[in-house]
Amino acid sequence: MWDIVVVGSGYGGSVAAARLASGRRLLLLERGKRWQSGEFPQSLPQIASSLRSARNPLGYWSLRLGPGTGNAIVSALGGASLANYGITARPDASIFRDWPWAPHALDEGFARAESVLAASPNPLVDSLADRAFLEAMEPGRSVALRNAIDWSRCRQCGHCVPGCNYAAKRSLDRSYLPLAEQAGAFIRDRSEVRHFEPRPGGGYRLWVVRSDRPQEGEWIEAARVILAAGTFGSLELLRRSSAFFTWSPALGQGMSMNGDALALIYATRHRLDAEHGAPISSAVRLQVEVGGGETRALTIMSGRIPHSIHHASARLLVGLAPLWGRLPGQGAPPSSSRPLPSLSMLADLRGAAKGGALSRSFLYKLDAQDAARGKAGFDASGEAHIAWPDYGDDPVLQAAWQRMDRWASASGGRIVPGLSLWFGHHLGVHPLGGCRMGESFETSVVNRYGEVWHPEGGVYEGLQILDGSIVPGALGVPPSLTITALTESILAASQSKPRSA
Repeated sequence: MWDIVVVGSGYGGSVAAARLASGRRLLLLERGKRWQSGEFPQSLPQIASSLRSARNPLGYWSLRLGPGTGNAIVSALGGASLANYGITARPDASIFRDWPWAPHALDEGFARAESVLAASPNPLVDSLADRAFLEAMEPGRSVALRNAIDWSRCRQCGHCVPGCNYAAKRSLDRSYLPLAEQAGAFIRDRSEVRHFEPRPGGGYRLWVVRSDRPQEGEWIEAARVILAAGTFGSLELLRRSSAFFTWSPALGQGMSMNGDALALIYATRHRLDAEHGAPISSAVRLQVEVGGGETRALTIMSGRIPHSIHHASARLLVGLAPLWGRLPGQGAPPSSSRPLPSLSMLADLRGAAKGGALSRSFLYKLDAQDAARGKAGFDASGEAHIAWPDYGDDPVLQAAWQRMDRWASASGGRIVPGLSLWFGHHLGVHPLGGCRMGESFETSVVNRYGEVWHPEGGVYEGLQILDGSIVPGALGVPPSLTITALTESILAASQSKPRSA
C-alpha cells in the first residue's frame, strides 16, 4: 500500500509530489503521456490530430463545451504548464476577501512558488510594439509580465501554445516534477483513475486503467489520496465515486471562467511587427466599475495570433467583418461608424500582408474577476463542462469591452469583442471552482486545507483536493501561480493544523 497517491500532475499535483515524497512511498498518476521537446504539435493539422478522443486517448488536448462556454484543457505530464505562456502574477489583495485564507497568510507560499518557477520579464519587452501601444492607451499602467521561461533558450517564436519545442519553458516537467522524483516520488503517466472508494480498515483504493488500453486495470491502495486532476478531472472523479461518499451540496456550484475572453483591435494607425512571435509579455491591470460602486479586477494582456494560423486569420477577419458586434453576448458594437480600411483588407485576402490590416491589429487575452455563476454540467460520457449561458453578459466583460472600445477609437481601429463567439462559445483555458474552499459542509466542498467535508462533521480522513477546483472565485490574473502558492501554503500549514480542523 502506498503512503500517498496523487492523482494529476498540474500545479497542485506536482507541488504535492515534490513536497511530500521525501521519506514516504508516494505515487503520482497522470492519465496523459510524457511529452518531450520537439514532439509538440505546431501546425493546424498537427494540432487537430492531437485532439484527445476515444480513438486517440493519449491526445494532447481536448475541448469541453457547455451552454455558453467552452474550455480547452491539456492531458499530459505537467498539465497546462506545457501549453501556457508561463505567466506568473499575484492577484490583487481584494480577491481574497471571501477566502478562508487571508492574503498575507499565502505570502510564504507565493515566495516558494516564485523561487521554483523562476519567472522573469521578457528581455525584449520594452522594444515590442504591443507594449508601446498599451502605454499609449493607458499611460503609466502597462506592466511587464513575468514568465516562467528561460529567455536564453527562447527563440521568441510565439509557439508557447501549444508547447515549446526548444526546452525554454520552465513547465512543471522541468521544475516541480524533477524535484518530486529527486525526493523519491514514483511517477506513472498513461494511468487514468476511474473511481475510488474507502478501503476496509482505513485509507482508499483506486481503480486505475491504462489510458490507451482501458480494458486493463488494477486496484491501487493508499493511506492518503490527493486529487489534483484539474478542475474538470477532480469533479469527474468525485461524481464517478459518489456511490461510496456523500459530497457537499456545493459540489459543482460557483464555477468561474476567470473572466477569460479574447478581443482584437483591428486596423489601427499603430504598426505591430506581425512577424515577431513573442510570448505574451505585457499587460495592463485595472480595477473597473461594474455598477453600484463595485469594482472588479481586470487584466488585459497583449497576445499575438500564432504563426500557424496567421494567414488564415487575416482572411477570416476580412470575411467576418460584417458580423462584428452582432453576435449574441458579444457585447459592445464596433467602435464608431468609421469605414473599414478596404485596401489593407484586400491585401490581407492574399495572406497577412505586411501592409495589411492584420499587421496593424492587436490581439488581447483577458483574465477578469467574473461573478463565478457557472455550474458544472456533464455530458453523456461523464465529462464535465461549465454551464453558464449568459457568461458574456457578466458586468466585468462588458466593462472591458467599453474600455477597449475607447482604445479602438483613440487608435483609429475597430474593436472585435468576444472573438471566440464566432465559434459559438466563449472559450477559455482557466476553469476554476466547483469544489470550492469554505467554512462548512453546506457551503463548500473542502476546508481551508483542501480536506473534503464529511456530512456528519469533520472531514474524510486522508482525502484532499489540491487544484484549481478549490479556488473560491475568479482571480483576475492567470491562475497558475496562485494554485501553486495555495498548494505550497496548505501543505506547510497542514503540518501544524489542529486535528479537529
